[in-house]
Amino acid sequence: MKLIDLFRKKEILGTRGDVSIEINSLTQKADRQTKNGLFFCFKGISGDGHNFTRKAQKNGAVALVVERFVKSELPQILVKNVRNIMPVLCNRFYNNVTRKLKFIGITGTNGKTTTTEIIYKMLLEDGKPAGLIGTNGVTFNGKTYKTFMTTPDTVDLFYFLNKMVKTNIEYVVMEVSAHAISLKKFEGIKFEVSGITNITEDHLDFYHNMKNYSLAKLRFLKKKYSKQSLINVDCDVSSLFTKNKSVNAITYGINNPARLFACNIEPKALGTHFLMNIFDNVFDINFQLIGLFNVYNAVLASGVAKLVGVSNFAIFKVLNNLKPVDGRMNFYKLKNGAIAVIDYAHTPDGLEKVLSELKNICQGKLIVVFGCGGNRDKQKREIMGKIASNLADLVIISSDNPRFEEPLDIAKDIIKGIKGDFILELDRKQAINRAYKNSSQNDIILLAGKGAEDYLEIKGEKIKYSDKEQIEKYILQIN
Repeated sequence: MKLIDLFRKKEILGTRGDVSIEINSLTQKADRQTKNGLFFCFKGISGDGHNFTRKAQKNGAVALVVERFVKSELPQILVKNVRNIMPVLCNRFYNNVTRKLKFIGITGTNGKTTTTEIIYKMLLEDGKPAGLIGTNGVTFNGKTYKTFMTTPDTVDLFYFLNKMVKTNIEYVVMEVSAHAISLKKFEGIKFEVSGITNITEDHLDFYHNMKNYSLAKLRFLKKKYSKQSLINVDCDVSSLFTKNKSVNAITYGINNPARLFACNIEPKALGTHFLMNIFDNVFDINFQLIGLFNVYNAVLASGVAKLVGVSNFAIFKVLNNLKPVDGRMNFYKLKNGAIAVIDYAHTPDGLEKVLSELKNICQGKLIVVFGCGGNRDKQKREIMGKIASNLADLVIISSDNPRFEEPLDIAKDIIKGIKGDFILELDRKQAINRAYKNSSQNDIILLAGKGAEDYLEIKGEKIKYSDKEQIEKYILQIN
């Protein structure tokens, strides 16, 4: 495709060089190898693409989209806002791929991964070809591709959407992060149904306060992006969405009156029984997930599925045969009779909910191993320390993606919230070992924060690491 053919005249503020050059690929990462690629230059959170055009050219870029002209022999097209136009150009490059797919989007602080995976399984069970995009990667036709982001960057997102279309996928179920909304990664996509799990403290390093964070979520739920939106009425800020005329809101909940709801909730040994009403269709559910938060996830997923035509049988079958999502409340029986639980809980609300549910079923000591990410919302660290010390019998503070911060500095912030004794072990492998040595029959060890992640991010590098592998290597009885 010719570079100039990607644009409409009104979108172009100026050009340099031969803009009729052929473009065979797209990239927004200067260090990624490409062939006859178009490189998008924009100012990001940690750098400015305009400063990396030589690296992009070395890696195969032959043209640039810019917000200011740069010193380069490559053809350039000047636009007002590269981020805003990038998804539009990606869509055109892939022959309007968004018109060939039906989109379902789930946003919220916690629960996105579990909810989207349940919806994905319901679609497949009902015979609807579907793809899944989220924290655990991009999955379709039995294959999963790692992306390392909840919502992939725009170029990667449209690349995968195109692959899905080529393999006859009809529905795309997406986790939609707050950052993706604010950075307009999916501009131009209209969602058949969207849903919000909850809003609790997270990403305040980026949004500064809860109001800004909530307004970012609101933007996604508006009719401009979502035909219908399912809102959790038990969420503290639900009225922000339900009372906004620009949102086509359908309510769900447990504690407050709602169109969709669950009741008669009974915790079981490593599971939950409840009744669920989805648009006056009543379901009697026994599933293998524990926690009230997972009941909310089930109601939201079922409501979404029903809105896109999934049968009652498929909804019922999936929920009653559901296994925990990878990295979410995964239970492992240990050699000493204790149980290890791996969960992604990395926010105050997430940690509190998981520890509270485990405390209800724990017959011995409750031990937690956790840390906080570096270069992120610092004020949640003390809060999480307080939650851990209030709910757990033993707190072990360790590392969790320190990034460019010193792990000890992060730990000191957590310690400010802790009352009583704790163990500080920054080496996460050794922290898990110490948790095991301090456990015995009927104890529960929560390994929080990493979930299914298979790396530790330290000083700009992703170093191979997995909580699950540590359990298998050091602790788990392998038969």
